[in-house]
Amino acid sequence: MITVKKDGKLTIRDIAAIAGVSAGTVSRAMNGQAGVGEATRLRIKEIVEEHRFQIDPTARMLSTGRSQTLAVVFPLHASEVVMHPIYPALLGALGDEAERAGYDVLLLTMSSQKAAHVVDTVVRRRVDGVVLPAAGARDPLIKQLTGIGAPTVLIGHRSRLDGVGWVDCTHDVAAHDLTRHMLQAGRHDLVLLNGPAHVSACRLRSAGFWKGVKEAGETIRSAREVRVPFDTEAAAAEAATVLRESPRPTGVICGSDTIAAGVLDAAHALGLRVPDDVAVSGFDDRSFAARTTPTLTTVRMPLHDIGRTAAHMLFSMIGDTPPTSRRVILPTEIILRASTPPA
Repeated sequence: MITVKKDGKLTIRDIAAIAGVSAGTVSRAMNGQAGVGEATRLRIKEIVEEHRFQIDPTARMLSTGRSQTLAVVFPLHASEVVMHPIYPALLGALGDEAERAGYDVLLLTMSSQKAAHVVDTVVRRRVDGVVLPAAGARDPLIKQLTGIGAPTVLIGHRSRLDGVGWVDCTHDVAAHDLTRHMLQAGRHDLVLLNGPAHVSACRLRSAGFWKGVKEAGETIRSAREVRVPFDTEAAAAEAATVLRESPRPTGVICGSDTIAAGVLDAAHALGLRVPDDVAVSGFDDRSFAARTTPTLTTVRMPLHDIGRTAAHMLFSMIGDTPPTSRRVILPTEIILRASTPPA
C-alpha cells in the first residue's frame, strides 16, 4: 500500500513500490541506464508520467555525482554570440542534442572575465562537460579545464592535448579548391583577404590557399595574403587599396562572407565588374550570400553536424565510453554562384 505524503509528492521508493521493482531499478530507468528491461522501463515511465514525478536535481547530483549540465563557453559578450554568423547554429545543434540526452545547457561568456572564473563556475556548478566553440591555440582555459578533469570538446581548433576532443571541418581543403577554381577560370593574380591570424580556421584557410598557389607553379603571376577583421567596412577599406595596386588582382578569395561583402562594395565603388574584372569568393554561406549583387560564391560549413558531433563526443567522454574518435574533421561544400566565373 502506498501512503501519499501530505504534500502529495511521491519518492523514488514509492514509484518502485507501485511498479513492484527496486528503487535502484527506477533510478536506472529514469536516467536511461542499462540493466532495465523494456517492459519494466515503459511501466516505470507510465507511473512517473501519471504521478508527474520529477527527480530532485540536488538529490540526483549527490547520488550520481553529475548535474546533467553542459557548459558552452564563448570569449565574447552574450550579444556578440547571438549576432555571430556561426555560433547560433552551433549552439542550437548542441542544445537540441543535449535536450534529447537529458542535459541542461549553461551558456558562459567571458569577454571581461578571466578563465579562472569559468573554471570556478564549472567546479561550483558541478558541470559534467564543457564545449569551447571559440578556443584558440593560446587559450589558457583548455589546460585549466583538463587540469581539473573536466571532459572538454573544442570546435574549430585542433588541439594536441591528451584528454581533449575536437570537431572541425575542411577549411584548408575548401580554400585549396577555391584557389584551383580561380586559376582554372583564368585568374592568375590572386589575393587571399583573410581573417585574423589568431583564428585557427583562418590559419587553415591560409594553408589551403598557399598549397594551391604552390601547385600552380609558373602558371600563377602573383599571389599574396592580407589580414583584415571580420568586418565589412574594414574589409571594404582594405579591398579598395588592394584593388588599386599593380598588378590588380583578378581573383580575391575571402576568409568570410562579411569580408567578401566588403570586397564587392569596394569593387562596385571603383567601377570594377564582378566577376569579369575581379572574381570574389567568401566563406560561411551566410544568408545574404545568395542575395548580393552578384550572388556570392562561398563555402558552406556543416554547422549542424559539427554541433551534433561535438555533443555526442562529449556524452561519450562524460560516460567514460570510447567515442568513435576524439578527432573529427567534417567536409565542407563549395557553393558556386555568380561572383566567380565557371572554371
